[in-house]
Amino acid sequence: MTLILSEEDVEGLLDMDEVVGVVEEAFRRKGQGEAENFMRTRTRGASSVLNVMHASMPYLGRAGVKAYLSSKAGAKFVVILFDTADSAPLAVIAADMLGRFRTGAASAVATKHLYRKTSAAVAIFGSGKQALTQILALGSVMSVEEVRVWSPNERSRGAFAQTLGQKGFAARAFDSPERALGGAQVATAITSAHAPFLDGGMLRDVSHANICGANVPTHAEISTDAVASFQTVAVDDLAQAKFEYGELMRAAEAGRFSWDSAVELGEVVAGRRQPEGRTLFKSGGVAIEDVAVASKLYELAKTEGKFQDVKIL
Repeated sequence: MTLILSEEDVEGLLDMDEVVGVVEEAFRRKGQGEAENFMRTRTRGASSVLNVMHASMPYLGRAGVKAYLSSKAGAKFVVILFDTADSAPLAVIAADMLGRFRTGAASAVATKHLYRKTSAAVAIFGSGKQALTQILALGSVMSVEEVRVWSPNERSRGAFAQTLGQKGFAARAFDSPERALGGAQVATAITSAHAPFLDGGMLRDVSHANICGANVPTHAEISTDAVASFQTVAVDDLAQAKFEYGELMRAAEAGRFSWDSAVELGEVVAGRRQPEGRTLFKSGGVAIEDVAVASKLYELAKTEGKFQDVKIL
């Protein structure tokens, strides 16, 4: 039997502390060579793009594939989870909310292991549907003293600051990226920007940055000189980064960054690499995150026992 979980089901089951924990373990296992991630591939149609990514997690006895189609109607996400012992399709899971949580969790894991301090004022750039889970996740690994919000739309950034306040965070909206960065030790960008809006001078006082919005070569949130200003540059998956992460690709082409100096987050979490100086985490989203969270959702749903099972094979 195969479990079917809707977006509503997933939202009811997700807990950020649990998600951060399973994502952290997924990166640790990847760093130890105990989880296999395969980079995203894209198939382009006349007016749509099919995106597919998959991973095998032997320590869980699970493997899975995430697929999503982007079109003028938006994007729709699904994860299929398999049992590696008997090849059974365990679950088909709606994965929009799952993706928001796992993306936030990846930033939290990176901040925990790269920033390595227990509190910070945080500047966040972006106020869309991915922004809230960034802050919720950071709040699960450190004390967030203040959230300083900027996004291009005044009404959106004000509403987002208000939402954060309702969630218990001290939050303020600012009318420029520079002002939002004032006094922030940690910065997170989660926008749809095509061109860099943060440069090295603007980020000079930031100890750690999570750059999460762009996963196509033509988009970037930070400039080449900003990339070059960080002593440690970590990525979620190096093979994927070389094909997708526009900020790092541009910096490498300009001779301001070397792929040989990049570290994978999993290596840091596993204790095999140590960060130095100011740190940058470039996140594009990887399948080990999706499969780890999907596996946890499957376990939680089976324990509750109230969700739909169907026989599809």
